[in-house]
Amino acid sequence: MLDLSKLVSNNDTLRTITDLFDEETYLVGGCIRDMLLGNTPQDLDVVTFGDVWQKARQIGERFASKAFWMDKDRGVVRIALKEYGQTIDVCSPKGADLVEDLKKRDITINAMGFDVSSGELIDPAGGLLDLGHGVIRIISEENLKDDPLRVIRCLRFSVMLGFAIVESTNTLLKKHASAVLSVSPERIKQEFLKALSCPYGARFFSLMDRVGLLEMLFGSEQGMGSRGTRPALILAFEMDGLLYDAEKLLPGSRQALDNEVEAGLTRAGFLRLAAVLYGIGRSLSIHEPADFSVDLDRTIEYVLRSANTFFGSLRFSTSAKETAKRIISCQAILHDMLVRQAQSGGSIHTICRAADPFLPEVLLLARAGVCGHGVPLATDQEASRMKDLIERIWAYQTHTYLEHKHTPLISGEDVIHTLGVTPGPQVGRILHIIEMARADGALHTRKEALEFLTTIDL
Repeated sequence: MLDLSKLVSNNDTLRTITDLFDEETYLVGGCIRDMLLGNTPQDLDVVTFGDVWQKARQIGERFASKAFWMDKDRGVVRIALKEYGQTIDVCSPKGADLVEDLKKRDITINAMGFDVSSGELIDPAGGLLDLGHGVIRIISEENLKDDPLRVIRCLRFSVMLGFAIVESTNTLLKKHASAVLSVSPERIKQEFLKALSCPYGARFFSLMDRVGLLEMLFGSEQGMGSRGTRPALILAFEMDGLLYDAEKLLPGSRQALDNEVEAGLTRAGFLRLAAVLYGIGRSLSIHEPADFSVDLDRTIEYVLRSANTFFGSLRFSTSAKETAKRIISCQAILHDMLVRQAQSGGSIHTICRAADPFLPEVLLLARAGVCGHGVPLATDQEASRMKDLIERIWAYQTHTYLEHKHTPLISGEDVIHTLGVTPGPQVGRILHIIEMARADGALHTRKEALEFLTTIDL
């Protein structure tokens, strides 16, 4: 294990404030865990037995940054260091001494303290040993009862660090999983966002399923059971693999997937969640694999309703809800193209327009839906055809669609002036007809487009 004293002295942020760690002030929690793992901590936690506000102000002054109350009732003051991309939280202790404070935390690897002035590691729960073994262990059942969110936090740390959950802890998580429903939606959502940002975030859903949380949070009203979770988990793991290869499958998509849907949630992370919601909603709305093709509109409607309920319950943004609606609705268009073998330029233009700007998510979800091993929703031939269709659509998107989008042959004003129609949705529909004809190769110039306008049956 690494030398903690050396790590602290080599950390630019900590080196600036080392002298402020007197005998009443300690470094604690996840930042110690991260440093011992060889990672640079993004958030620093400090416990002081002195005046919290005064200590926070002293720290803030070193960085020309103002301290502010994060949670006055709990005695937490935060200093945001934008230049370093870090935050420092200065907290009141939760016990008579540091040992008592640490023992009230969630898991052993988050319950270590460091006395900067003496160089002593305080480790009452055996966190250092568990860190070395790569395991997640709850400190006590009482701590879990005090804050049921710790059930989800254990799962999230397991995914984030790649650590195994010890069996005794897994048993306790199962026992107290239902108590998570009493936690505020905002706190649950934050754990979701952190887990979804992990490279292999699909494992988060698998762990949730193991302790019974997947059904509680995603499908308890429908009595989902394994019928709903298995296809969803397969889709999630398939999606992890596709996201890993996204740049190879859809060249140029990686940058778009790294953008955020809302604060703290990238489009890639959101797609992991969308895949699970799609899998659960789809499996609950049909009884046999063939039903998916027979009544696709009903299936998509059910998936959207389930997804909307979930996003609403955890207070996701309107942007997230609308993004999910776009990604899932477009699955119906793609499936229809696959069934009808419609691969004309106009058809491909239609899906690009309908999915814009979330075409990477639409295509990856469609591919996961037909390529997931053990999900009998498509034959090998259909999966191969979907793969070819996706490649054609993406090639059109990158080489033709974006160019046409930025250089239209005619404008809405042309439509209004030529056809004498009033501004409104009809103008947009007419422009789409023009662009479809252009994609099919029937129109090339502005003159041809204006002439074609007069042939459209209004």
